[in-house]
Amino acid sequence: MIIRFWGVRGSLPSPSGFSELKEKIAMAVELALRERPAPDDVERFVETLPDRITGFVGGNTPCLEISSSTRTLIFDAGSGIRSLGAHLTPKPELDIEEELRGNGKAQAKPRPARKGPKRHLDLLFTHTHWDHIQGFPFFAPVYDKDTSITIHAVNTRAVEDGLRSQQSTPLLFPIHFDELPAEIRFRTITEEGLTLGPFFIDTMRLPHPGGSTAYRIRAFGRTIVFATDYELLGDSPEVNRIREDLKAFIQSADVFISDTQYTYLESHSKEGWGHSNALNVVEMAQPAGVRRLYLFHHDPFNSDRKLYEMLEKASNYSELLFPGSALSIYLATEGTTVEFPETPDGSPPRRGARGAGPGRG
Repeated sequence: MIIRFWGVRGSLPSPSGFSELKEKIAMAVELALRERPAPDDVERFVETLPDRITGFVGGNTPCLEISSSTRTLIFDAGSGIRSLGAHLTPKPELDIEEELRGNGKAQAKPRPARKGPKRHLDLLFTHTHWDHIQGFPFFAPVYDKDTSITIHAVNTRAVEDGLRSQQSTPLLFPIHFDELPAEIRFRTITEEGLTLGPFFIDTMRLPHPGGSTAYRIRAFGRTIVFATDYELLGDSPEVNRIREDLKAFIQSADVFISDTQYTYLESHSKEGWGHSNALNVVEMAQPAGVRRLYLFHHDPFNSDRKLYEMLEKASNYSELLFPGSALSIYLATEGTTVEFPETPDGSPPRRGARGAGPGRG
């Protein structure tokens, strides 16, 4: 079983620019001047540079893949889903000839029909804010007639309306939703959750403008929780109730992927905007027995340097509050993968065993 991050930014795609590259070069030069590697040792020195220098966090908006050898689940369709689509669907060859069909345009050769049953994908949405749906029209499998896609959501009407609206022709997009060749159907997630191949999935509603849905995914003896776009500030009875529900929802999770868009101070100055900070998330995750926490939904205005500083502060805060804690904290970056063996885990887990309360969706 593999978890892959295809888009990790929130609100707006934010590709890295020249200023960020210069900052990384400056950091590398600073380390080189300090360590003064020999000319024949430069390659080894470069290999020792930390990820914050040699890589980029990424600028695509949310898209998460959780797949097994038999099933592929996709969570949200931010701009990161374009890269996932390219990974899943090889590009067709282009037959470029002079004055092809008399219009001078390159035409794609028809892809041979897929042998056997259609490929099936499951796409689950947390909510319909634009940063979570904007990549859908650029997702290559929707243009493959040999692919079927089931779209799952707590509120399928909202998701369908959102996807159709952004493909309104000709004003917003040249291809209407109804013209997509793939077989697309919608399925509403009920309070009982759902089973997709080896995956058992429960949901919880989160406080966010317009609402958002958290997912708890269990398979092969592992538990993954994906909770983005939520805000839990203050100590009102309602906030405390939802906070306790979320603690139960993430109980003993092997991986908890959480919205941490703001710093602690930013989250309070932007109260009501619907996002969290890493320090408050740590306060929930550690007592709940979470093993790995991934900071997610990064603010588009935050540089990689600032994001790694936020990671360091969250790790220090965790160690200060809970010395010797088993909680490991990571920064979600594009290309990050987390792998677990697909070992048998016995009979299907009992629904509702975790004891989440009224916050469930």
